[in-house]
Amino acid sequence: MEAAEVLFSGFFYINMFNSELYKQHLKTSNFDNIKYFDELDSTNSKALELSKSNIANGTVVITDHQTAGRGRQSKKWFSLPGKSLTFSVILFPDCSIDQINRYSIVAGLAVSDSLNELNILTQLKWPNDILIDGKKVGGILCESKIQNNYIKTLVIGIGININEERTDFPSELQLSSTSLFIELGKAQDREQFLASVINNLEVRLNQFTSFNDQIEDWQNRCVHLNKVTKFNYNNKVIKGRFMELTESGEAKILIDGKVQVFNSGEVVKP
Repeated sequence: MEAAEVLFSGFFYINMFNSELYKQHLKTSNFDNIKYFDELDSTNSKALELSKSNIANGTVVITDHQTAGRGRQSKKWFSLPGKSLTFSVILFPDCSIDQINRYSIVAGLAVSDSLNELNILTQLKWPNDILIDGKKVGGILCESKIQNNYIKTLVIGIGININEERTDFPSELQLSSTSLFIELGKAQDREQFLASVINNLEVRLNQFTSFNDQIEDWQNRCVHLNKVTKFNYNNKVIKGRFMELTESGEAKILIDGKVQVFNSGEVVKP
């Protein structure tokens, strides 16, 4: 569907995503397939459904209106029709399950790379948050289908705040969230930014075998490296010093004088 101002939900107008404009900015030779939907409950859910069919590796699933987006720990992801970017990327990695954290690391770096191209200095919070000056601008949720301890299908869900104004966010998020519009003072092209993310994601995935460099990149952008943090693991909040990442992207945290390794959970407060 072409970009246009259209009546949405009967009472307000949004600018619809323009797939053709997106493709004009795309440099990738492999991740050029896109599936656009004007409304979905969740792009991750739709991507997992589409992955059962004969669909290309790297297919992007995007919607203008995500009604039930989800984040980690069963949290709901806030997005605004026509202003946010909510999309998922379908991959078929066929790799061991101990590599799954690497994909969240790579996705975060790809978004960070695209923000850096706009001269926006970003920070990363383990495992899936993208921050600007400590405020959340984006998040990532990886979901997979596993067979015999191998990841056969991986869906990387990404949400990014693009053209939201401060008052667009719910009151409880206004002090902790930001957008490209807020940071740059002008509206941004969602199609161009998505193309940039996909271009950078392909570059990062092509460097997957030399992952130590990506670990170093991520740690250089980490907002809580070598800091005492609060860490949510199995619905329990633990306090410890975030030391570094393992070569598989797991978190190494110093707790009561002992380094522990976590492959799930999240830093809740840098």
